[in-house]
Amino acid sequence: MIRGIKERLNGKTVRICAAVALLSLLSACMSAPQPTRMAAADPKNGDGIGGTGIKTAEVSPRGDGIGGTGITNTGVRGTITGFGSILVNDLKLDFDHKTTVASDGKPTSLEALRVGQIVQGVARSKDGKYSLTALEIQHAVTGPVTAIDAATETLTVLGQKVRLNMAGDKAAMAAFKTLQAGDIVSVSGLRQADGTIIATRVDQTSDDDRIMLRGTATAVTSATLRIGDLEIPTAQVPSAPGTPAPQTGAQVFASGRMINGNFVPDVISGTAPLAFDEAVTEVSLEAYAPKAAGSADPLVIEGVTVNGAALPAGTPINGRIVITGQVAGPNSITATSIGGVRTVVTINAARGSLRPAAIRPEGGRPERVAPRPSIDRPQAVKPEPPSATRPVIERPQGVPMV
Repeated sequence: MIRGIKERLNGKTVRICAAVALLSLLSACMSAPQPTRMAAADPKNGDGIGGTGIKTAEVSPRGDGIGGTGITNTGVRGTITGFGSILVNDLKLDFDHKTTVASDGKPTSLEALRVGQIVQGVARSKDGKYSLTALEIQHAVTGPVTAIDAATETLTVLGQKVRLNMAGDKAAMAAFKTLQAGDIVSVSGLRQADGTIIATRVDQTSDDDRIMLRGTATAVTSATLRIGDLEIPTAQVPSAPGTPAPQTGAQVFASGRMINGNFVPDVISGTAPLAFDEAVTEVSLEAYAPKAAGSADPLVIEGVTVNGAALPAGTPINGRIVITGQVAGPNSITATSIGGVRTVVTINAARGSLRPAAIRPEGGRPERVAPRPSIDRPQAVKPEPPSATRPVIERPQGVPMV
């Protein structure tokens, strides 16, 4: 059952759909996802639906687009911060019924999108307008909570350290306190250089949901690989078709089941640092800076070397940034700009209750988002007022009035 919920975000009222029945999503997760490179759509299909008020990334100076049409395929990865269109990295991404949506490799719908999720997609851009052709929700980890530290607002999920950022939001903190060891959660967020996941959204899921994680393999042998503190058995586990074999230092996706308290994978695959096809020529990528501004070390983020632009002055290690630029090779970007972005405070959806979210500038006072109305509380029905018009009385023909 889908219900419309009004949500206020950044001073603008938007309407999103929240899925309160998860059975359809769970049934879609029963088979192993197959990670693929995100493909750009055929530009001959049109320019997509038009949006307005788009804050554009700097586009290619060539200006010729694809086949002289002026259309550029842009790869986008970042946090959903709002709706109307889908707002990611300060880009307004329009969509229509042709936009394909997946969640960790499995088909889903636009109704599954939530503020705080990390998404990766491809958009056709022309004249400063972006129209999504494909979008994938990418959770950092889905698995059992094995440790909770309320004082530091951290979790351990499937051997991965997860740090929350609730900024004193009382409702979010109350939801955090409902979590218990053994609960299955899906964590949305990006990783810092040390592998810590900075959560932008945490959702409690069914015990029957698939277990998965994506991250950097710190050690790979013929029988195991390690991501965070989780050692994953790899013997007799096939790689997803068309994906590279996992290697030390590479990005890896793994999914499977918990059996007798152990993660048993059924799919393990390496993922390309730039997981877009050759038609994507420009990118907008959100990440955490692995070095501070002014450092002489090369800027390398999850295996992607970034050249052409420096970090903004004052950027600290693990500062949150958005890189805009052109694809220079399979593992490299020529950046046209690198900018700092606001921190998204963690949204907790625990025990089935959606909690208010907050978005705040770095070092500033949080901007609160108005809480959603309870979806379980019946809405009062206002009775129709009595009619002010005098009713007309029908009389049989030929019957005199008494």
